[in-house]
Amino acid sequence: MAALPLLSSDSLVSIRDKSFIKPSTLTPSTLRFHKLSFVDQAVSNMYIPVAFFYPKPQREESNNSQLSHIADLLQRSLSQTLVSYYPYAGILRDNATVECNDMGAEFLSVKINCPMSEILNHPHATDAESIVFPKDLPWKNNYEGGNLLVAQLSKFDCGGIAISACLSHKIGDGSSVNNFLNDWANVTRDRRFIVPSPRFVGDSIFSSLNGPLIAPQIMSNVSECVQKRLIFPAAKLDALRSKIAVESGVENPTRAEVVSALLYKCATKAAAASSSANIQPSKLVHYLNVRTMIKPRLRRSAIGNLVSTFSTAAMQDIELPRLVHNLRKEVEVAYKKDQVDENELVLEIVDSMKKGKLPFEEEDENSTATMYFCSNVCQFPLYSVDFGWGKPERVCLANGPCKNYFFLKDYKTGRGVEARVMLQKQHMSAFECDEELLQFTSS
Repeated sequence: MAALPLLSSDSLVSIRDKSFIKPSTLTPSTLRFHKLSFVDQAVSNMYIPVAFFYPKPQREESNNSQLSHIADLLQRSLSQTLVSYYPYAGILRDNATVECNDMGAEFLSVKINCPMSEILNHPHATDAESIVFPKDLPWKNNYEGGNLLVAQLSKFDCGGIAISACLSHKIGDGSSVNNFLNDWANVTRDRRFIVPSPRFVGDSIFSSLNGPLIAPQIMSNVSECVQKRLIFPAAKLDALRSKIAVESGVENPTRAEVVSALLYKCATKAAAASSSANIQPSKLVHYLNVRTMIKPRLRRSAIGNLVSTFSTAAMQDIELPRLVHNLRKEVEVAYKKDQVDENELVLEIVDSMKKGKLPFEEEDENSTATMYFCSNVCQFPLYSVDFGWGKPERVCLANGPCKNYFFLKDYKTGRGVEARVMLQKQHMSAFECDEELLQFTSS
C-alpha cells in the first residue's frame, strides 16, 4: 500500500521559501496566557492536518512569479487572520498553558515537480497526497517548542496548487480548525472581510480540578497502518439509508450513522479474517461536537476541544440495521446528558488515569474489546473553502491519527460521503475486498 517511488517527496519537492508569519497587530498583554482545558491537556501535541487542491488559477503570470504572488497573498491574509486566532501564533509553555507571544506561524512555499493529476489519480492516493503536507509533521506528537500552526503552499508543474495547514490539537478540535480555515480563506479572497471574533473558551468549561495534567493522555500512532479513501455516491447511499430505515425502524438514518456502521461491520470482519478467528468483542466510539449541547449553548465560533463521545459495542457479527438502531439510541442518550458534568470523554480520561492506562487503551487481547473510532466532519463545509480560486478539487486529511479510525466528510459533489479509513496493514487487504462494502462505494 505504500506510495510508488516516483512520488518520493525527497525527489519531487523543492522548498522555495520558509517564513514565519506574525499577527499583523500585537496581541494585548491581557491575553498573554491561554489556559488549556482538561481535554486540551489530555490531547498530545499533535497537529490536525488538512489540505486543499485547486486547479490552475486563471492568471497570466509566469510560474515562478505566480507562486511568489500567491504566497505573498496567503502570508498577508494569514497575518491578518492570526490577530483573531492569536493562540495559534504562540508557543506551548507547558501542558496547561499557551504563551501568546506572537512568535507566529510557519509558512512554507514549495515546488512539486509533477502535475497535480499524478497525485489525485494515483492508485494509492492517500499516500500520494501526503506530499503537500510539511514533511514528517502531520499527526506528530510532542512537537515541543515548535510553531502551533504550520502552513504550506505547494505549486505543481501543471499550475495547480495545494494549500495545507497543520493546526495544533492543543488549541482546538475539528470545528476550531474549520472556523480558522474558512476565515483565512475569506480574508485571502477579500481583504475587507472582517474576521468574526472567535471565543477561546480555555479552561472555562472543562477545568482541571486537581491541577494540570503532567503529560498528555491521548496520543497519535500510525505505525503499521495504512489509509484507504472510499467514496459513497449519493444514489447508492440514499438506497442504503432507505433500506436500513425500513429494517431498523430508525426514522431518516443519517449518512454518518449508516456509513460508520457499515465501515465498522466490515472492519471487524476483516480483523477476524486476518487472524483466522471468530469476530471478537469490539466497540465503535463516535466523537461528538457538544457546542450546541452545552447550556447556555456555545456559538460555532467557540474554539477549543469541545467534544464528547458516544459508543456502541458488538460481541459478534451484527447486522447493519441493529448497528444503526444502537447508534441512534446512543445519540439520543448523549443529547439528554449534561455534557459538562456527564461528558463521556472526560469520564473516560479520568477513569483511565485511575487505572494507570491511556484512554480507550486495550488492556490485553483477552479482557477488553477492540476499539474503533469515528470522526464525522460532514457538518463542516470544507469543499466551500475558497481562497479566491474557486472550490477545491479535493480536500484531504493526512494519514492518521491512529489505527481503526474512520473520518467521514462530504464528497465534493452531491450528498455523497468520502470516508478515510485507517486500519492495520494486515486487516486492510480483507477490508477493501468486502463485497458488502464494494456494493455501496465507487472506485
